Amino acid sequence: MGRREDPVWARGTVGLSAARERGDIDRQFKSRLMVTRSMIDRLGLEKELHGHMGCVNCLEWNHDGSILASASDDLHVILWDPFRYKALHNLSTGHTGNIFSVKFLNPDTLATCAADGTVRVRSWAGAAPLRECTCHCGRVKRLATPPDNPNILYSAAEDGLVIQHDLRAPHRCNADAPIVAVNLLNHLGRHAEAKCVAVSPRRSHQLAVGANDFYVRLYDMRMVTLARLHASPQPAGSSHSRQMWERQNVRSVRAGHGDPDNNIPRAAVQYYAPG
Repeated sequence: MGRREDPVWARGTVGLSAARERGDIDRQFKSRLMVTRSMIDRLGLEKELHGHMGCVNCLEWNHDGSILASASDDLHVILWDPFRYKALHNLSTGHTGNIFSVKFLNPDTLATCAADGTVRVRSWAGAAPLRECTCHCGRVKRLATPPDNPNILYSAAEDGLVIQHDLRAPHRCNADAPIVAVNLLNHLGRHAEAKCVAVSPRRSHQLAVGANDFYVRLYDMRMVTLARLHASPQPAGSSHSRQMWERQNVRSVRAGHGDPDNNIPRAAVQYYAPG
């Protein structure tokens, strides 16, 4: 007996709505109602927005889609009105290297990260940065924030670290405070690099991390204990460059030997690979 054909009404909006109520084809419902052949046929370039003087590396919409942020090798972030094709603000970020990621934390606060190894948080209406973090000692490639908690920011860098920034707490770079969510060097070795990070929009405790290997790592942050930035206490009064040198040497000694404080239980992470 062949496969039973669905009635006409079941293939239309009424049938899709009923199936959505049952919760079994939510993705199909969205796809069939929002993406149509006529819409695809109408796709085309609407407008080019001119303002940057270098490569545009990243884009980010605010929560309601009324503002588009673009960040560039020119070290500026431009906020655009996408409906009037107008630049609202052109922000000099203070970065000294190419900007790789920009995020809206709330309607008037932005976070950026760059090749200079810094993470900066600022209000686009104010001149001074709200936070400047130099804890990374490699290019910071991506930022992510939970959709239900704009006070938490994750940064992934080529020093192998994923750092959690709690914007509600005061911060002093290189202080002996627990801020490291994931240290890939402890597992991949001294050449590990964190390339990207993302928080699940449905389960904000799930943190996905991509590195310079073929795995996607999915962490349950409810089970992860933040680790300290330094594996050993730093001498009082040491300079920033001295601390970075010691960090790099401590990491090279411990690389590949696992987390010294076991801050990530085995059950807290899942690995995904293609194939």
